[in-house]
Amino acid sequence: MVIEETISRLNSLIETSRNGQLGYAEAARLVEDTQLQTVFEGYSKERAGFVKALQAEVTKLGGTPAESGTLGAALHRGWIELKAAVTLGDGAAILAACETGENSAWTHYKHVVDSDISGESRALVDKQWEKVKEAIAHLQHLQGELSVEKPE
Repeated sequence: MVIEETISRLNSLIETSRNGQLGYAEAARLVEDTQLQTVFEGYSKERAGFVKALQAEVTKLGGTPAESGTLGAALHRGWIELKAAVTLGDGAAILAACETGENSAWTHYKHVVDSDISGESRALVDKQWEKVKEAIAHLQHLQGELSVEKPE
């Protein structure tokens, strides 16, 4: 793969990770459940770490790292805020919105993993993709716990 393509793919993951960082921070702000606030704050910090690591890799490759998220993510965060307002900070609804965001991140990471990215860049992307998959599983587990706690 040409170095410029690797830089471009890493920059797309910087945007994806920044979106996750901001989305989780917004979810933590909106949810009323303190356990979920802690979970969302932790994922926001983890995604901030992804951004820093990816930016460092882009710089190391001689590129200019992306600095922000995407418009689509801003709209998604707005959707989380709307959903929270409608559901009054309901944890299950906000968890579902976060899971949607993580599924989007999974797709972006898979696209890069399926490319011919290699070396240290590949190792970094693989490691972060595993964390995204773990987050999805954790969010699904939390959704299951909430549905057990609130019989219908």
